[in-house]
Amino acid sequence: MPTKDSGYGDLAGWDSYIIEELRKRPDIELHVISAHNGLKKSVCPFELEGVNYYFVRCDRATMLKRLIPSSKLWHKLNPMRPVVRKLVKKIQPDVIALIGAENAYYSGTVLGIKGIPVILKCQTIYNNSDRIKNDIFDKKNAYVERLLFKELQYVAVGKGIHTNLFRQFNQTAYNFKWKLGNLMPEVKPLEKEYDFVNFAMLMLPKKGFPDAIEALAIVKKEYPEVKLNLIGGVSSEDNESLHNMVESLELTDNVVFSPFFPNQEDLFQHLQRSRFALLPCKMDTVSSTIRQAMYYELPVICYETDGTPKLNQDKECVMIARNGSVEDLAAKMLILLRNKEKGDELRINAKEFSKRWNDDDRNAQQMVDNFRAIVEHYRHGTPIPASLLVEND
Repeated sequence: MPTKDSGYGDLAGWDSYIIEELRKRPDIELHVISAHNGLKKSVCPFELEGVNYYFVRCDRATMLKRLIPSSKLWHKLNPMRPVVRKLVKKIQPDVIALIGAENAYYSGTVLGIKGIPVILKCQTIYNNSDRIKNDIFDKKNAYVERLLFKELQYVAVGKGIHTNLFRQFNQTAYNFKWKLGNLMPEVKPLEKEYDFVNFAMLMLPKKGFPDAIEALAIVKKEYPEVKLNLIGGVSSEDNESLHNMVESLELTDNVVFSPFFPNQEDLFQHLQRSRFALLPCKMDTVSSTIRQAMYYELPVICYETDGTPKLNQDKECVMIARNGSVEDLAAKMLILLRNKEKGDELRINAKEFSKRWNDDDRNAQQMVDNFRAIVEHYRHGTPIPASLLVEND
């Protein structure tokens, strides 16, 4: 992702994770088609560490997305579609793995490709009424996602709410198990400067940044020196709103804003300056920031979503507040500040959970097993093993 200093920053860590794990496999020939702004050519191909990359210019597609009102017409005219189809025809892959449906300018490029099976891996689902309440809703993204859901017969949309949302559009597609980890660099311990940290790529309300500030105001009544570090990019409008909230709640000395870290490794190192992670995301299943904080042994406080209670099925790994309840959020913060033993318990349990979640060999083998089963089913009608599919779907 381009940054202000003309460099590039880390984005979509799950993509990097997939590439890193699959490139190690001697039985996989990996080609990566990736959308980028600012390229001089429509396609920039290169090879690195055994992986064939094709960076595709997306500026025109995103510009037309703003200019053309009709979702249907914009999708039809999307200039990335013929470029990607040409690349696919040249590569002749056995299977196409589409990572994410919510960014329509690139996800819609697989629609209309014939003769090659496509599996869609979803991190989230855009057609969600909660998104309309908690986020800026893009009708074109929603339109293309619906087209994908209706057409594709191989997906990995997870369990629970995401399965239910997907099944509104497609009752017959095969829903595969597909767990993703994250590339987690080593970090060193640092002296603690903050009690809590909330971090995300963008400081959006759906990520709970305003809720974290309001909860801090309640906690300050008992702990006047409490510190909260807020990390992420922010629009000028949201920046003004958050700073006004901090000032009106008399938290100027308690809240420190940090910009988005272009390199994820720098972010993970910076997290070591905080004692606890305050991550009240309001929607989806389990935010990647929650999993990252757990891995780096920061006791987590989060909101209850469709996925967060599953983190505590075996042992309590995170503290879960009622979704939208600032008072409950503050109560959980006070528990951690008062009770060192509770924080230590969460830290140990979360680290154990993270080791199971970030099993790289298992995750890579699962991806390869999925691909092979899809190819055999698509070409020969071979039944897909039940062990690869989400249970009770």
